[in-house]
Amino acid sequence: MIIGLTGGIGSGKSIIAQYFRDCGVFAIDTDEIARRLVEPNQPLLKEVVQHFGEEILHKDGTLNRTKLRSLVFESTADRGWLEKLLHPRIKESVLQYSKHHKSRTEKKSPYFIVEIPLLIEAHFEDIVDRILVVDCPLNLQIERIQKRDATPFNVIQQIIQTQVDRNTRLQKANDVIENTDTLETLKNKVSALHQHYIELSK
Repeated sequence: MIIGLTGGIGSGKSIIAQYFRDCGVFAIDTDEIARRLVEPNQPLLKEVVQHFGEEILHKDGTLNRTKLRSLVFESTADRGWLEKLLHPRIKESVLQYSKHHKSRTEKKSPYFIVEIPLLIEAHFEDIVDRILVVDCPLNLQIERIQKRDATPFNVIQQIIQTQVDRNTRLQKANDVIENTDTLETLKNKVSALHQHYIELSK
């Protein structure tokens, strides 16, 4: 069983994914998959450079992610182009992980977690069995992002505007974790949900 873990930026997806790992569950992050797809010497990086120009690279040949993020949030067309390039490859990679790690995960847990920030926006529903949404109020999201990496408020607004609204995300959810309390409470919620998923898998 594949659980798609999603939520708005700053909602706490990564810490929840780590808590599932602590329970012995295999978890992957599609953002990490995307980073690997555009590493130096990868075919997709060449396509990105052809589209955006050599100035999208650092001097060492690696992708300047900060500049790329700025460009795609300023241009709907560029963002659409990049998503069309990356999303099919990311889906393919997730399915490969599902196939290759099935025997490994079943030894510890009959399900695994895929962290997909844009699960609903990118229409990844067809590759997961359940959608787990991490939820918190918008003001708390913004506060966490600013504390985490000092992202300017206007950039945070741009990112949030590219994501579906909170109500839409909740309507799509099979399961919801509200991340508004202490880390200990959050850990207990993950532990309870872990047992629930094990029972569902039976």
